[in-house]
Amino acid sequence: MLALAGSLASSSAALALVAPVTAGPPRPTHVQHLDLNAFFPATTKIHVGDSVSWSINGFHTVSFLAAGQVPGPPFIPAAGNLVSGQLDSASTPFWFNGQPKQIINPETAFPSGGKTYNGSGYLNSGTPNPGGPPAPFVVKFTKAGTFTFNCLIHPGMKGVVKVLPKGAHVPTATKDHATALAEYVDAVAKGRSLGKVKPPPATVLAGHDGTGPVAWLRFFPQNLKIKAGTTVLFKISSQREVHTITFGPAAYTTAIENTFTTPQPKPGGPPTLVVNSLGVFPSDPLPLPPYTGTNHGNGFEGTGVLAGGGGGPGPPSSMKITFTKPGVFNYECVIHEHMDGKITVTK
Repeated sequence: MLALAGSLASSSAALALVAPVTAGPPRPTHVQHLDLNAFFPATTKIHVGDSVSWSINGFHTVSFLAAGQVPGPPFIPAAGNLVSGQLDSASTPFWFNGQPKQIINPETAFPSGGKTYNGSGYLNSGTPNPGGPPAPFVVKFTKAGTFTFNCLIHPGMKGVVKVLPKGAHVPTATKDHATALAEYVDAVAKGRSLGKVKPPPATVLAGHDGTGPVAWLRFFPQNLKIKAGTTVLFKISSQREVHTITFGPAAYTTAIENTFTTPQPKPGGPPTLVVNSLGVFPSDPLPLPPYTGTNHGNGFEGTGVLAGGGGGPGPPSSMKITFTKPGVFNYECVIHEHMDGKITVTK
C-alpha cells in the first residue's frame, strides 16, 4: 500500500502542468528596431497546483500586486543622497548638483514574494540582471481565481492567469504556444503599420507605438533636415516606453548609456541601483537653450527622461530645441542601445 501511495503521488506530481509565457516577444521580430512590450499569450489557463513559467525576453518584470497596491514609478529620488561635483566639459557645474540622486525603485528592481501564489500579497520577479537572459521565472498557483500580473517597467503591459479547479478544461502547452504565436504575428503586423508614420515638419517622434504591445526603439525620422533657426519638437509617441534625446560626442553619450544604472553596495541588503544624472536629468534648466554644437564645451545637451502621457508629476512627454548653427548633429537615447538619430542643419 505504501508503494502504491508513493506511485500515485509521483503520478499526481507528473501531471502538474507548467504553462509557458514570454515577457516580450516569443521570437525575434526580424524588423530592425522593433520590439514588443507584451506577454505572450496574454491569458493563460491552468489548474490549481499547476505553475506558469515566464521566459523574460527583454527588460521586464513579472509582478502581481497586492490588493489596493499602486505600482510606483521606475525612478525615485534617493532620500538624503544628493548629486554633487558634476562638471561639464567646460568645468562648469551642472544645474542638478544638489538635486536628489535618482535610483531604480527597489520595489520594482528586486524579487519579492517567493515562488508560490495564492492570490494575495505582492509577488515580483525583479528586473533582469546584466549579463544575459535570466532563468525562467516559475510560480506555482495554490488557489483558484483570476489573477492579473504586470510589467512594472512598461505601464499597461499586463497579462492574466486563470487558475481553475481540477478537472476543468485547460489548454495544452502546444495550444498555448500556438496562441502566443498568433498574438505575436498580429503585434508585428501592427508594428509594421505604425512604422510607416510621417511626422509633421520639424518634429521627431521617439518611438511610434500606439497603446498596445508595439515598441519602436527608433526615431521618426532618423535623419531630420532643417534650416538654421528652426525649433524642433522632440516627442514621445509611446505609452509604455521612456526615452531620452541626448546630443554630444559619441564617446560621451555612449559612456552615459553604458553607465545609465550603476549598482552601489548597501550593507545588509541588495545594492542601490543609481541612475546616471547626465541621462535622467535635463542638461540645463528648462526650457532648454538653443543648440549650437558647442554646448557645455563639447556639444552635450539632453532632455533627460521623457515619458508618454506627460503633464502629471512624472517626466514630460516632449521638449523643444532650437538649432542656430549649420552642421550635422548626432543624438541618441541613452536608455536603449542603437536608438540613434541625426539633425542636419543648413543655412
